[in-house]
Amino acid sequence: MYQNARRYIQKSGSALAVVFAFACCSAVHADENQKKYAFNIPAENTAQALMDFSRQADVQILFPYDVAAAHSVPAIKGEQDRLSALAQILEGSGLEIAEESNRVVTLRQARRQDNFSSADDQNVPTEVIVTGTHIRGGNPTSPVHTLSRKDIEQSGYSQVGDLIRSLPESFAGGQNPGVISGSSISVANANATNASTVNLRGLGPDATLSLVNGHRLTGDSRFQGADISGIPMGAIQRVEIVPDGSSALYGSDAVAGVVNFILRKNYDGAELSARVGTTSQGGGDEQTYSALAGRAGERGFGLVSLEYSNQDGIDYGQRGLGSLASPDNTLMQPQERISVFASAGHDLSDRIKLSVDVLYSERDTDNYFAFSAADTLYTTRARTAAYNVTPMVDIGLAGDWKARLTINGSGSRNIFTYYEDSLYTSTGVNKNDDKYVEVTTDGTLLTLPTGPVKAAIGAGYRQEGFYSGSYGRHERDVSFLYGEVLAPLVAPSVDRVGLNSLDLSLSARTENYSDLGSSTNPKIGLRYVPIQTVTVRASWGKSFKAPAFYQMFSGSNAYLYQKTGLGGIGAGHALLLFGGNPGLKPETSTSWTVGADYSPKSIPSLKLSATYFDIDYTDRVVQPVNNFATALNNPIYSAFVQLDPTSDEVMDARAGVDSLYNFTGEAYDPANVVAIVDDRLQNATAQTATGVDVSYRQSFDVGEGTLDLFANATWLNLHQQTVPSAPAVKLSGTIFSAPEFKARAGFSWRQGAWVVNGIVNQISPEDDTSVTPVAGIDGWTTADANISYKFGDTGSASGTRISLSALNLFDTAPPYTVTPVSNDSPHFDSTNASIVGRFVSLTIAKSW
Repeated sequence: MYQNARRYIQKSGSALAVVFAFACCSAVHADENQKKYAFNIPAENTAQALMDFSRQADVQILFPYDVAAAHSVPAIKGEQDRLSALAQILEGSGLEIAEESNRVVTLRQARRQDNFSSADDQNVPTEVIVTGTHIRGGNPTSPVHTLSRKDIEQSGYSQVGDLIRSLPESFAGGQNPGVISGSSISVANANATNASTVNLRGLGPDATLSLVNGHRLTGDSRFQGADISGIPMGAIQRVEIVPDGSSALYGSDAVAGVVNFILRKNYDGAELSARVGTTSQGGGDEQTYSALAGRAGERGFGLVSLEYSNQDGIDYGQRGLGSLASPDNTLMQPQERISVFASAGHDLSDRIKLSVDVLYSERDTDNYFAFSAADTLYTTRARTAAYNVTPMVDIGLAGDWKARLTINGSGSRNIFTYYEDSLYTSTGVNKNDDKYVEVTTDGTLLTLPTGPVKAAIGAGYRQEGFYSGSYGRHERDVSFLYGEVLAPLVAPSVDRVGLNSLDLSLSARTENYSDLGSSTNPKIGLRYVPIQTVTVRASWGKSFKAPAFYQMFSGSNAYLYQKTGLGGIGAGHALLLFGGNPGLKPETSTSWTVGADYSPKSIPSLKLSATYFDIDYTDRVVQPVNNFATALNNPIYSAFVQLDPTSDEVMDARAGVDSLYNFTGEAYDPANVVAIVDDRLQNATAQTATGVDVSYRQSFDVGEGTLDLFANATWLNLHQQTVPSAPAVKLSGTIFSAPEFKARAGFSWRQGAWVVNGIVNQISPEDDTSVTPVAGIDGWTTADANISYKFGDTGSASGTRISLSALNLFDTAPPYTVTPVSNDSPHFDSTNASIVGRFVSLTIAKSW
């Protein structure tokens, strides 16, 4: 592996050398505190304002992101020196200058704002690179939805998967807890290991790229969607969601978007937390315990986060669903999990910094099934271990240029043990691994009259591997090179109404696969500020996804039928090919977004945002013939049918599969085969996802307290066309697919030591298209509530927070569906509603 990496880096070295040489030859800045700059910073939150300040003042700035993002500033315009402009941004934010030089300004929190500032609010300043760009301080042109530490604590969730599934952009189907696998559910919703995966826009967990601190997570099980359940909730600093195609920045899988879990690092203190909860209908008891300890100094930091969770399952008998099936059958799988995150860093000098991130998790889950109470009880036990280790070296170059070397190793192993009446029968194993080395550098490329042009360039090598006990070990090597430029097209000016400022973002990435060839994906973005209170964003780009190993190399078989059994007329045999396909090519997409953010000067706490998105996803991998009985008479399948093949063609088809199963009752003779139906996995389906995301946030002073309001909603129009000759079929708003409308809105009222939160979740009505005539499915509305109290900073209870939460407060049942999840019941859509019911929990946390 590393020999290949060395060869690739040598090939890419000339490109990187140009950047390094340019950076090293840049003149060291003189003291510029008195120099005048033309500032044009719109009314926005303080974090965004600081990033605009960094770019316009040509200075690197480090600050506590979550603290800054919680405040807003009015517009700042006109010529003034750095310190004067910075003072205006920091006014009322609770931040102050800790260190300041010509090249770097470091901010820190001046004091605690109230009793409810978590220990995390002691943030040691960090350098901010927002997901959606590789450029420090850059404002991405794609939409970015951020969940802060405060949002996480007030959500009432203790599992990271539940948090992500609650978002309007996210679909709860796919490999996710609560999804009940059955005959009515597609293989895409198989929930093999009770993993939690991110499924943006309902395009599938394999179409969303999941990152931890910007590092790729390896896949889980044979479906190879990244499992996020092992990320300890207590270690998360914030979550950034970019629901936009981003392969130009991050490579394969970022078709529907990217979710980046940014974990705590520069934390100084300790925190213990315990949560216990139960359902009002029985089953589903939960215990979660976490510990966090960190130390941050002038030249280094260290942090360790431990989390243990044990959640009981819910069976059919506990929900009164055992009449047609065994009451022991599993509705919600029990799971036990332990997670560890550790991070450390040390500054060897002012320019060289070493750091490492380590994430490890183990989880065990069981699934029980019997056709009736009198039948044999079958048990599947899945044990999963996963790790992600990332050492990094950051090097400061001349000017504001920096370089980073990243080495990452990650992997997962699933062991499946099968039992029949508690007697062991067999074991299956899946393993995924991902290793890569990457070098990236960013800084100011040049300065135009309109302002500094920022750039980032990176290159690397990745090796992906997969092993299954069923079809062996497979690997692929990937080399990649990417670049990004952020340029101001129009210099900020307070005198131009309608053209305050205009920035252009250009990025591209080339990846070369040892088994699939090359893929180059560009992206273009614009950030336009017509007036100081409005920012308009637009992006266009291409993305791709490499086919999963199991799609290419899972066992393929041939099935011999009478011609009439597949919809043909007359005598003769038909050969049906089924299974994996080594000839698959990458899936591709073209996406664009346009949106606007509004924050009026007169109401700086108000922020409105709206984004229209359009994703055209082609060459999706599917099994194209979904109705075998009409394979030979339905014209939409003609592209996958070969009539009157020669004997040689029949023998070639037979030689390309592992086994032949004869259901004709007659001897197999290639000369009698009059049709070949190729239903192996194919690049056949096209999907389009269009819609609108909207969000609202605002704060009010109410007496001696503060009231925060928020609302997020998504309208989705998802269609699928299996083959070009078939009509497009609507998926959104139909059973077992993403809803047409999903929203989450609520309030947070805080006064002194008390915080009260209320949240409403809404999923629109659906159509049950699995029955004729189509039946309606009611919408589903649930409410969550959370009340917290935090003791003051003195006494034995200082730093202690007590929270009481209720999810699905009114115990709203999932809407009834005519189509059952599986043949034995129950009748509800497990991808859009939950059978858990009301869940009440108590959390006690103490920080030092």
